Amino acid sequence: MSMFETLLGKLMGLMLLSPIVLAAPIAIYWLFNQDPRKARPLAYLAVIGLGIAAITSTYITLEFPMKPIIYSAPWIVIPSMNGIPAFTIQVSFIVDFLSRYMGLLTAWLAFIIGVYSLDYLADDYRLGWFWFFYNLFAASMLLTVYSNDLLLMFIGWEGLGFSSWALIGHWYKDDDELSYVGRFGERLILNKPAWTTPSYAAYRAIATIRFGDIPMLGAIAAIAVLGALGGNQAPLEFTSINWSYIISKIGIGGTVALLLAFMFGPYTKSAQIPFNDWLLTAMTGPTSVSALLHSATMVAAGVYIFMRLTESLYMAGALTSAGVEIVYLITVYIGLLTALLGALFATMIDERKVILAGSTMSSLGFMMGVTALSPFIPQALTIGMYVVPLAVLVAFSYLIIHALAKATLFLVSGHLIHVTHTRFNMGDWELGKRMKAAFYAALAAAVSLGGVPPLAGYWVHAAMDEVTTETVSVVGYGAYILMLLASLAYVAFLSRFVSLNFIKGEKPHTHEEHSKYPLMVTAYVITGTAALVSLIIPFVLQPAIFISAGVDPIVIALGIVLWIIFVIALMKPRVGNLGLITKIFERRYYIQVFMDVVLAGFGFALTTAAFYIYKGFDILFNFLIPSAFNTLSRYIRSIQRGYLRTYLEMLLITLAIAILVILIIIALM
Repeated sequence: MSMFETLLGKLMGLMLLSPIVLAAPIAIYWLFNQDPRKARPLAYLAVIGLGIAAITSTYITLEFPMKPIIYSAPWIVIPSMNGIPAFTIQVSFIVDFLSRYMGLLTAWLAFIIGVYSLDYLADDYRLGWFWFFYNLFAASMLLTVYSNDLLLMFIGWEGLGFSSWALIGHWYKDDDELSYVGRFGERLILNKPAWTTPSYAAYRAIATIRFGDIPMLGAIAAIAVLGALGGNQAPLEFTSINWSYIISKIGIGGTVALLLAFMFGPYTKSAQIPFNDWLLTAMTGPTSVSALLHSATMVAAGVYIFMRLTESLYMAGALTSAGVEIVYLITVYIGLLTALLGALFATMIDERKVILAGSTMSSLGFMMGVTALSPFIPQALTIGMYVVPLAVLVAFSYLIIHALAKATLFLVSGHLIHVTHTRFNMGDWELGKRMKAAFYAALAAAVSLGGVPPLAGYWVHAAMDEVTTETVSVVGYGAYILMLLASLAYVAFLSRFVSLNFIKGEKPHTHEEHSKYPLMVTAYVITGTAALVSLIIPFVLQPAIFISAGVDPIVIALGIVLWIIFVIALMKPRVGNLGLITKIFERRYYIQVFMDVVLAGFGFALTTAAFYIYKGFDILFNFLIPSAFNTLSRYIRSIQRGYLRTYLEMLLITLAIAILVILIIIALM
């Protein structure tokens, strides 16, 4: 084992344990004394834990050579049984292209948003709960990012789900309408509330995610067994999965079933249609949670694991097999349809954080759809000693830019909610002049992410456009049309968000002094500036790819159109009432109705049926059958009188009945 491999194991221990260990004191203290003023120093200790993780990730990025480095140690040894050879599940961490930069992004955003939270949640009634689960959330994502073993990754994956439940429902008392999603008092069909409370939003999130986690875990188990049958001693490591053997054994149909089962995890975690609505109602959590969840953790985890899966299949030479291509083609259209529906939804809704949640839904669709194009454009690039599929590189570049911009927009949104005391869009030019830093950060994030030239989003969108057009002959024009429409709507709602909160929105009814939150301002100014500076990312990674895509005349013309849309939406941010269309968008395509009324009603019906079936069996076996045997027993005892005549009579009657039954059977044959 090399020096870097040995060092990686120690660094992982430091990075993963520091946030949790240093958040434990405030969690324990809060059990005995719920005093925010006295607990504040312990909150700083929790942030220091995040800072240690950020510094560790920076060391890995700067000091480790640009080649795959793996640390593995035996964890669970599975003995041979039923013809399955023995194999070992490893504690295995990897530094490759994806984990190197995703870990850096995750750790630093968790730290910066943690600093923001020192102001944002200074007087919260649940500080101990927040800081423990916030730090666990960050540590779980880092475990997911750096894990090379599927089972170890799944532990981090589940930690994300559990922590998100705790944080989305942080304000569990449901006593403040400011934390709701949807307009309080409005109702959907069957008298279902159109609003969502924090406690119910947390339930919706965990229920949806668990729906995807179960088949994903089954797929991981299947990969382990099939890999072991092929003689692989470490069948769950991304870098050593014998995909060729697995695919040859289970065929096209089995491959489709296996990969779809695995992809149910990323589909639900990354809020792909129709599993997207939990993400929108998750805005009931504190804004700092929303910022981290939507930028570099939780929802990004699904896309990230899909990228890791794609790299694993590519390196094994199995990415272009028939079963894999079928699943990836399905994912292309799921992703790009999600991108379009998320963007359209965000153009109509009026809640700050829910607009941004729709934006995240759309961005995740872009990332998922573009990554899924990998089998149809099997070109790979070399960065240092890393080999990265082209579509993965383009989608990952978008992930980084999106994370910086989206963190900024959420942090600005939280400050606006604090200042204006409303979660709905509200802010005129006067507010924009007073909150110059917030205005700057929001505008910087919007133009960086929106795809307007010459900023970072433009070059990445150009590369996504080129990847899509090059695969048109295989995946069809539908993918390109979905991407184009989604891009046009995307820039419109980003501009709309800026305008309705700083330029053309209503004058705030109340206005709290914004300068009293210096840590909040510092945090989003840093991330907003980083979003602008992210312009260098495409040129540092593979300038030839992004520049050649960006100087295409059609792409330049499209960039000019995006600028025109951005300016128009800035000047006229509100769309008139479009009747049924507006209502469908405001109701989030009625997916909440489908999930909470139709599926919940179906589930209730199944539960009710199961209850009555259980009661039926209970009555049958505990009452009817015992009663029948008791009655028969009493009757038999009643005829046991000791008289031969009585026994002969009963024998003759029984014989006559038996003969009658036989004659009836013969007649029916």
